[in-house]
Amino acid sequence: MLPLQVPSTALALLSLLLLVVALSSDHWLEARRNGVFVHSGLWKICVNSVCGMPSKLPDYIEATKMFLMLGLLAGLLSAFSLLALLRGSSFDTVSPFVVSAMGSFSAGFCILIALTVFTSEFAEVMKVTWLHVSFGWSWGLGWASIPLFLLTGGVTLLAQESNSI
Repeated sequence: MLPLQVPSTALALLSLLLLVVALSSDHWLEARRNGVFVHSGLWKICVNSVCGMPSKLPDYIEATKMFLMLGLLAGLLSAFSLLALLRGSSFDTVSPFVVSAMGSFSAGFCILIALTVFTSEFAEVMKVTWLHVSFGWSWGLGWASIPLFLLTGGVTLLAQESNSI
């Protein structure tokens, strides 16, 4: 086993965990006004702990969900290829390091696109409405997963380099 295989696998799994929690939680946006606490995610909106799913979501939220799902798939590819490598599985045609690195970089860039769209569109909406709404912890976890995925790709490439020496 290579010295960088375990850290790259741990980074891949941590990145994936942050993304899954961000995707599935409903604290992307938070607002409090006159004793009413509202928080929403990409799937549902909650008012004082009563949650519901809107029938129609804005296009920017749909685009955000699509790019996050693409990032999730790429992150899964990265993590599974590293886990297969740790198990000792052999790949004849392609290096699992390259598959994992490309998956990690792709995941990071897809998530970057998703969160940039969400943040910029939401900022435009807030200029018009004048409500005080802040980004929640789920949004922060999404942003935190980006550098972790990119770091995973870099460490994986370093692991491949140490493998070829």
